[in-house]
Amino acid sequence: MDQQKTLDMVRTRAADIRMIVMSFTISHAALLIVLGFGGDGLSDSGIQLSLATFIVLGSVWCLAFMDDGMQDMMAGLSDLDGFETSAMGQRLAKQPIVIFRVVNVVFVGLIVAAELMAIY
Repeated sequence: MDQQKTLDMVRTRAADIRMIVMSFTISHAALLIVLGFGGDGLSDSGIQLSLATFIVLGSVWCLAFMDDGMQDMMAGLSDLDGFETSAMGQRLAKQPIVIFRVVNVVFVGLIVAAELMAIY
């Protein structure tokens, strides 16, 4: 595959990652508004369960999608000629993608825990 097609695929996956981050942020901001102004309606166990389900499953879906996008980006970048010798390639060699994957799981886990504590 030529370099331009690979670079275009990397750009597409970067756009996918930006979109999933935006979707995650907007959906959880909307959820916080619901929790803040929900009042007595949130005391219903069915509402609590549906919100908790959305929080957990939506977050797992976002994590999986973002992780897949990061792996695709790294694979695509490694296919580019000279990437390993570039400053970005050398930086990423020092801090592998595993660090970012762990940080994402920790941050999303903390957000989910805080939201579940607010519901129950």
